[in-house]
Amino acid sequence: MMTPEETIEAFLQVWENKPDLFLSPDVTNEELDSLNKQITSSSDTSNAEIAKQIREWCKNHPTIRDAVRAAPKKVKGYQNISTQESHSLQNQYPKISSSLRERLPKITESKPNE
Repeated sequence: MMTPEETIEAFLQVWENKPDLFLSPDVTNEELDSLNKQITSSSDTSNAEIAKQIREWCKNHPTIRDAVRAAPKKVKGYQNISTQESHSLQNQYPKISSSLRERLPKITESKPNE
């Protein structure tokens, strides 16, 4: 079983790299709105609770669930930079990516030793 952080990162990877899964006819705008509210509603919600909400949401979307399960499991963290490619999901629901990124460890750019 994945840790909460692994679940969050795996979902974020699928969200950002496979937007077509979320834009399929199987996923309604109402479901995306509900997910958006669940993920972005409160910053004091624990990672475990957010991961549980993601898993519950994915139960209704087996293709997305399978993609999340297949995503790399190691939590790498994220640099505080914007993605180079934007897509309609990120334009419609910009807070999902930022809310999930805030829950993952930050990577600071290190300068090579001279």
